[in-house]
Amino acid sequence: MEGSLFFTNTTPSTSVLKITDYKYLRLDKNDNTFVAELVLCRPKQYNSMDDDFYNEFISIYDEIQNDSKIRCVILRGEGKGLTAGLNLGKIAPLITGDSEVSQSQNNLDLFKMIRRWQASLDKINKCSKPTIALIHGACIGGGVDMITACDIRLCSSDAKFSIRETKLSIIADLGTLQRISKIVGSGFARELALTGKDIDAKTAERFNLVTHVYPDHDTLLSEGRKLALSIAQNSPLVVQATKLTLNHADDHTIDEGLYRVALQNAAFLKSDDLNESATAFFEKRQPIFKCNL
Repeated sequence: MEGSLFFTNTTPSTSVLKITDYKYLRLDKNDNTFVAELVLCRPKQYNSMDDDFYNEFISIYDEIQNDSKIRCVILRGEGKGLTAGLNLGKIAPLITGDSEVSQSQNNLDLFKMIRRWQASLDKINKCSKPTIALIHGACIGGGVDMITACDIRLCSSDAKFSIRETKLSIIADLGTLQRISKIVGSGFARELALTGKDIDAKTAERFNLVTHVYPDHDTLLSEGRKLALSIAQNSPLVVQATKLTLNHADDHTIDEGLYRVALQNAAFLKSDDLNESATAFFEKRQPIFKCNL
């Protein structure tokens, strides 16, 4: 992230890091389906999050954005749950700081670290490729920050959610408080954030934190993959532009949104994918799309 962006209201997702040896994350790509699975792959550590995790997240989402063979992303975790949230043992020294430097320098370093972590999960929302979160078991603290940045959330019946930072005397600072009211409504968002309590899968579905609950992990994976495939089979140009239009609508007026989508269609409507859709319809076959943003 450029130094000046730490101190502005500019979206933090402009941060760039390049990592080649991933330890916390694995990207399983399928060039035939155009669906990639981003897997939190440290089940023995309950897929907990620390500074290295967030750095990897920045790098891997840049890879996703720039790969034309990825049209939809599934985000999931290996092991007993999606994530237990922050690894407090590894994070504590970063919070307490270095006794050899001034308090103001420690405070500045902490501020920059938080902004970089915000950048990592903001990548999910700003990426033009839709992300589907598949949640089983625990989704705690930073896990809620992560899934609320996703486009669609599905879970199995054993899923458990908590804005646990409140109980640890920390203000949730990686996106949950900015996004969750639009998902579950202001009243329930405040109840979750101010209590830090756990909620189960049925409650999450009732308040629209997830759109579907499945009986077990295997069914969750199967149905999530079907949904991702149904998205990836559409024109990637249209899917990606639609996601960006929906993102724009989140914090703009209807009039502003209508003006933007008129400009988008004026620019992109006459695409090869549109011609392919018409040709495939008359030839009674599946279209083969090639256009990307």
